[in-house]
This record gives sequence, structure tokens and C-alpha cells, in this order.
Amino acid sequence: MMTWPHLLSSQRLSRADALSSKGRSSFQQDLDRIVFCSAFRRLQNKTQVHPLTHNDNIRTRLSHSVEVASVGRSLGTIVGSAIAPRLKLDGITADSFGHIVQAACLAHDIGNPPFGHAGEDAIKDWFATTTAGQTMLKGMKSAERHDLENFDGNAQGFRILTQLEQRKWSGGLQLTHAALGAFTKYPRASTAPAQKSYPGSKKVGIYQSELDYFIAIADSLKLQPQGKSGAAWSRHPLAYLMEAADDICYSIIDIEDGAALGHLTYQEAENILLPIARISKRDLLGSSGEKLSHLRAKAIGNLVNSVAEAFLHEEKSLLSGNFSAELIDKTRYAENVALAKQTAHEQIFISREKTVRELAGASVITGLLDMLTAVPVALAASKFDTSRLKGRTAKLARLTGLDGPQPKNLYHATLRITDYVAGMTDRFATDLYRNLRGLAM
Repeated sequence: MMTWPHLLSSQRLSRADALSSKGRSSFQQDLDRIVFCSAFRRLQNKTQVHPLTHNDNIRTRLSHSVEVASVGRSLGTIVGSAIAPRLKLDGITADSFGHIVQAACLAHDIGNPPFGHAGEDAIKDWFATTTAGQTMLKGMKSAERHDLENFDGNAQGFRILTQLEQRKWSGGLQLTHAALGAFTKYPRASTAPAQKSYPGSKKVGIYQSELDYFIAIADSLKLQPQGKSGAAWSRHPLAYLMEAADDICYSIIDIEDGAALGHLTYQEAENILLPIARISKRDLLGSSGEKLSHLRAKAIGNLVNSVAEAFLHEEKSLLSGNFSAELIDKTRYAENVALAKQTAHEQIFISREKTVRELAGASVITGLLDMLTAVPVALAASKFDTSRLKGRTAKLARLTGLDGPQPKNLYHATLRITDYVAGMTDRFATDLYRNLRGLAM
């Protein structure tokens, strides 16, 4: 059984001597570290649902992440107001729960590549299906190959937080163990088998390159081991609130954005949101956009209260590590949210405009990988001595930052290339691809 005193650990990754600053808790410092890091800023120009849209009212990854964090803070604080008083832990208040969940939510999409899930699929497919990608993987260990063939924004996000930002290769942002635990939606490495009945095992959320970090975090938080592999754990209970905050936002907001882009009529959107908002049509005033804003606000408010209630009802199961559902499915609005998601998939996600832009984005990522992965191949041939690289390969290495600290082997060198591509914004990736192809000089 997991316990809150361990789960709320303020110990920092790779920083045993860290202290809270005056007036700010460790968890508030986590928020500041995420907000001011470059990977978070780049979310401003990364696709949420609609790639390279010219409608400035449509959400990007950054605005989506801020909205999810707002919902997550509310969820955490409501739950914390019920749990913190009985714990009687020094410095732990309802706000502590809120800040931990808020930090996890702020960072939840920080590892997503350009062009959203289409970009994620493009990276996976390049390694899994192309001759160049498969050639690159030869000689790597099975688990290392699996990491690249199953590239995932969640695992990339953990890598960014713990390796790539601020104190590079030394704990990254050095966030608290509590925040990193709540962030990790899929606490499983590729050496552990997936368990269909457990949502935290659905994907690989930790690469081999960061596995030692997560082992230390799991030990500190006393997360429950899953299976005998030593590479899978039960979720931190607050990760379920992070997941629910994301679900609440995208299920409701995809409908609002879909109507704004003309993929749904106002009436279709109202029919979906009204049963969740639970208000009278007489209370809906103004333009269709104003009405949708009202419906969205009320719907999110009701879902927040219902999810928090479900969490407290399932607290013992969550702490045991045996909870095997999504919190939103335990609310009275489960069917309404499912309908919203289904409508988005059937009427918004398959629009012609979105499909064309996703295909274009996938071509950009594939083209960049075709060009940039010449660097790890050349590095392997030069025994990972960047000073021996010549000509175009040396220039590409300099462009991607691979002329810096020497990668240890082909796996780590290849990860550095995927770090570079995955970190790009939609427009930067498009412009770089054109430039390297000599199409925009």
C-alpha cells in the first residue's frame, strides 16, 4: 500500500541538498522551473489538434497545457482539502496537492513533437518501417530498439524534464519526486510487458536512458512494483488527476474549437455540452461563441467536482495500486464525455484540411530524419569522436548540437537526433526542412 507521506516527497531529482526558498514551497518552485524552461515555451507553436492553423483563437499545445494545469490545480486542491488535514504533515496543505498536480499538468505535453500525434506517429514509423530507420537500429539492444520504434511523447517528456533542460545530463530541471511521479502517466520501461487491464501499462513511458532516474523516484515515493521485471510500477495516485484534467479539457474544448473551425454546427456542439453543463437554454445569451464559452465553463466545472468526488471515493484503491480505470469513467458524465470524444474523432479529427496538414507534417519529419540520421551513422564509424566528422556530416552535427558532449553509443547518439526533431515547433521544422532541401534560401 502506498502512503501519502512518501507520495508527497519534496526531494529533488539528483539534488539531495535542495531547500525550499523563502515564501515558496518546493512544489511552487517546480511550477516556476517548468514555466521558464525553453521546452515549455516552444509549445506555443506546436499543434494541439489542428496543425498550422491560421485561426489564432484555436488552442496550441501551450494554451492547452495552461488550461489543463488550471483544471489540475482545482482537482488537486479539492482532493487535498479532504486529505491534507488528516495527514497532519508539516508544510503539506490542500495547496500542496494542487501545486503538484498543476506542475504535472503544465508539463504533460512537453515531450510532444511537432504536428501533434501525426508527428509522433511519423517518428515511430520512420524507425519501425523504413530501411534507413531499421538499419540505424541494427546493433542496438532490444529494449533500445523498442524505445525508438515506439517513440512516445510521454517518455520524451520525462527525458526532457530529467535530462535535457537546465542541468543537462544531471537531473534536468531537478523537479521534486512528487511532481515527477504525478507526471508519469505510464510508469513502464520497454523491458516490462504491457498489462492490458492496467492503464498505466498501456505505453512505454520511460526510455532506457532515463530508467535509473525513475527507479530512484519510484523508490523514494514507494510506488508499487508491477510484475517481476523491475521496470514497471503502479501510477502515482495524483497521475490519475493529471490524466483526468487532460481528458476534461480536450473532450470539452475539442468540441468548442471544432465549432469555431466550422467542423460542427453550433447546435451539434450545444447538444453535446448541455447535458454536462446542466444549465437551462434560457441561460445561454449572446453570440454562438459566447454561448459555447458559457457551456464550456459550466461543463468543466461540473466535471472537476465529479472527478474529485470519484478520486476520494476510490482513494484506497488508488493507494493500493489496483485501480484500473480512468477517473472520468467513474463519474455520472462518463457517457457524455465518451460522446464528445467520439464526435471529435468522427467529425473533427478527419477533416480534409487537418488530414492534408498532418500528411505534410509527417513528410517534413520523415525528410528531416532521413537527412539528420547520417550523423549517428558517421559517429559510430568514427568511434563517437565528433572531431573526426567531416564535410556535410560535421555541419549537421553542429546544427543538431551533437558536436557537444560525446554520446556513449549509437542508441544515445540517435536519441540526440530525435531530441532535436521532437523539440522543434511546427513552423521551425517546416522551415528547416525547406532550407536543408535548398527550397528556401
